[in-house]
Amino acid sequence: MDRRNALKIMLSACTSATFAAVPVLSSCTKQKEQATEKIKRLIFFFSATGNSLYVSKRIGGDDATILSIAQEIHNENPVYEAEEIGFVFPTYCFTAPAIVQDFIARSSFKADYFFGIATYGAHTTKLPELFQAFTQEHGITMNYISSVKMVDTYLPFFDQAVEMAADKHTEEMIQKAIAGINAHENYILPVTEDDYKFYDAYFNGRPRDKVKPALTRSEKIVYSTDDCIGCGICVSVCPHGSWKIVDKKSVANGECENCLACVQNCPRKAISIIPAPMEPQEEANRSVRYRNPNISLAEIIKANQQHA
Repeated sequence: MDRRNALKIMLSACTSATFAAVPVLSSCTKQKEQATEKIKRLIFFFSATGNSLYVSKRIGGDDATILSIAQEIHNENPVYEAEEIGFVFPTYCFTAPAIVQDFIARSSFKADYFFGIATYGAHTTKLPELFQAFTQEHGITMNYISSVKMVDTYLPFFDQAVEMAADKHTEEMIQKAIAGINAHENYILPVTEDDYKFYDAYFNGRPRDKVKPALTRSEKIVYSTDDCIGCGICVSVCPHGSWKIVDKKSVANGECENCLACVQNCPRKAISIIPAPMEPQEEANRSVRYRNPNISLAEIIKANQQHA
């Protein structure tokens, strides 16, 4: 990469959320100083509760440039080049979130090695196959696609207390992914017959679009309760900017990723979920919320905030 292209990427990163692979966020000043250096590993992530951001930071090591998809999707010149480019994101209904798909579709990427890591709580089913086909459609040949099992944050189905207590061998899976990527392995996580059956059974009778199954309208999914004090955290963590404060109370209205960042990060647990067809009428555990213990609320806000 020549100096002009390197500088273009670095300056673009300064307008969005850029994360070092250490707990402290890296500064744009430091990036500008390093603009003449060739980017080795460039990681794009989307994260509602910090799981995918944590995995990104672990895979990134000390030298990676880590960018938030929720911020980079606004880049007016989304052209990226590095030796290695990776995408880290949660599994939503067995595919990549809509915002991840939209970002990849509108961007241009050049690298010698591409990798993708999907975080998940219960099943990935056809995700490796679907993501490989999607990226191929948009000019990317994936070298490595794998997954990391973590706390499942989909509140209608999963009790967060039970999930946090479960040993999901997360560290072993992260280490395996790091080793595979560092070695430039060519590996796509296999999809089994059971995966296909589970995928088909899940969508049987469910009114969901299989391409972007989690994308919906926020006012149909979440609402603020009487416990809301209008603190604005939901506004700050929503990757689509679909919350606003009206008369000192939060109101949901707009496109929704169904990521539940608003619900999980509300300090008063003042946001509830409207039951959807074919799902439980109530949450598994209304009193427990989750954010990755290695990721701060400030990092989630920096990654997802859509309002100045």
